[in-house]
Amino acid sequence: MKTFTPSAQVNKLLKKKAKELGLEVKGSSKNYSMGCSVTVKVLKGSDDAFNKLKEYSYQFEYGSFDGMNDIYNNDNVRKDIPQTKYLFINDDRAAQIIEYFDENIWKTEKKWMWFDNQLAWYEWLKEIKKEYQSNWQEGLKKAMQGKIEKYKILEA
Repeated sequence: MKTFTPSAQVNKLLKKKAKELGLEVKGSSKNYSMGCSVTVKVLKGSDDAFNKLKEYSYQFEYGSFDGMNDIYNNDNVRKDIPQTKYLFINDDRAAQIIEYFDENIWKTEKKWMWFDNQLAWYEWLKEIKKEYQSNWQEGLKKAMQGKIEKYKILEA
């Protein structure tokens, strides 16, 4: 029978929970000298499900890094579940939508326009999220299709 490292077990548990919540994810675990990590990229799903996965995941990280003192604090150690030193739940949903409409979008410089204002891409996305709220993914799809005049992407 194959045995998994604690970080691999955490990865497996988080992917299972994500599936239960209706999220599409990619996950990976790494083990290295002095630690281990798990990264879960959320590719599709609702904001509510994403937030529930993040909240559920907190139990699996056994500590936190204190950058001010350059130390790792083992302040969440549990013996009843597998845990990892570092845990990252990355929200890649917007990038997936953007790349669906333009797979080379990040390879060239673009102007992300909102009305006549040039914004950084994440600020542009923030405006869409503010306007469309829980339907921001549909708003982003429409913007990428050029169906919303005030949100444009131009060649730099």
